[in-house]
Amino acid sequence: MDKLSVLSVGIALGVTSALMSMLCALAVAIWPEATLDFFGAIMHGLDLSAVRSTVPMSPGRVLYGVLGLGIVGLLAGVVYASIYNVVATGRR
Repeated sequence: MDKLSVLSVGIALGVTSALMSMLCALAVAIWPEATLDFFGAIMHGLDLSAVRSTVPMSPGRVLYGVLGLGIVGLLAGVVYASIYNVVATGRR
């Protein structure tokens, strides 16, 4: 099996996570109730109205979340690719 580029997988997952965060923020800004209903349906009918924020969305908070999730995605991708390389090839 081929080894994965640890940095490439990390960057790909980080960018993907950041883009998904931006799309989610856009959906919440445009359709707040429908977005909560959709994610509640994904979570097997969980009522998410209790966790709805009363603080208005600001560009700074959205950017903070997008960057944070991008960094978490980068780290998760690096860990994933590293584990994959060990398991698939039996060495680092």
